[in-house]
Amino acid sequence: MSALTLAIRRAWQRWDQAAYDRLYGGRKSRMTGAGPGRALDDLPLQPTLLVVAHPDDEALGAGGLLSRLADARIVIVTDGAPKDGAAARSAGFDGNDAYRQARVEETEAALALIGRSDVPVSRLGVSDQQAVAHIPRIVSRLMDIMRAKKFRYVVTHPYEGGHPDHDATALAVHAACFLLREDGFEAPLPVEMTSYHLAGGRMVYGGFLAVPGAGPVTTIAFDAGEQDRKQRMLQCYRTQYRTLTEFPLDAERFRTAPLYDFLEPPHPGPLAYETFMWRMDGAGWRRAAGRALNRLGLLQTS
Repeated sequence: MSALTLAIRRAWQRWDQAAYDRLYGGRKSRMTGAGPGRALDDLPLQPTLLVVAHPDDEALGAGGLLSRLADARIVIVTDGAPKDGAAARSAGFDGNDAYRQARVEETEAALALIGRSDVPVSRLGVSDQQAVAHIPRIVSRLMDIMRAKKFRYVVTHPYEGGHPDHDATALAVHAACFLLREDGFEAPLPVEMTSYHLAGGRMVYGGFLAVPGAGPVTTIAFDAGEQDRKQRMLQCYRTQYRTLTEFPLDAERFRTAPLYDFLEPPHPGPLAYETFMWRMDGAGWRRAAGRALNRLGLLQTS
């Protein structure tokens, strides 16, 4: 990134922060209260909606769980293709169209490998790294899906600063459930799967941040055969496999989600995605989240 580009970006960030503070400064989220903090012993037995940010997140966080769920549906928020096309070119594709299709086929192959081609998959088609700009639309789609079928649980990402799309997906799930409950609908209970985050200057894969109000961790341990199957499932994601090798194969972990304050950083210090040199930083993400919450009527009026 050139010095001029960096200076322009920083000037824009200062202007945007000042504009946000004038309109929304001091206003808090209405999504407050205590998390349920309950155990998840019946998770594999209940109708479950899995909402993930990218094609491959369903396998990373819950591939083993998917093979055990009696009744499941998957929602994939983004198409996995950043607009600039760099990821497509890096993976050997001429453009995003072919790259998007490859990522669709990877998910289909992974589900077929574990015998779950029957699981319905809804793709919302948001561009990779852009989910926070589309939260109201994502919330609307999730509410429609949740109204159409009664799910006991909705499994999604924790709010941990690993990837901006993970955090946006978590916010959208929490907002959809909150709004449904306000309408008198029995919304599913938000449950978190592990992903990755930065802690003490190092990346942590497959573990949770310690967060007040989160439920106890339920661990689904895998034997050697199940670990081999999960590894083969991840190998289906050919365009991503080099980045997936850091994730553990021995178990998957889940917990009931706390009630996050999405207008505050998920933890002190740098966020993982701030180290990736992307356009989005944590402060910019939270400004976009605050604007989305305002559009959804989820900011306090005073």
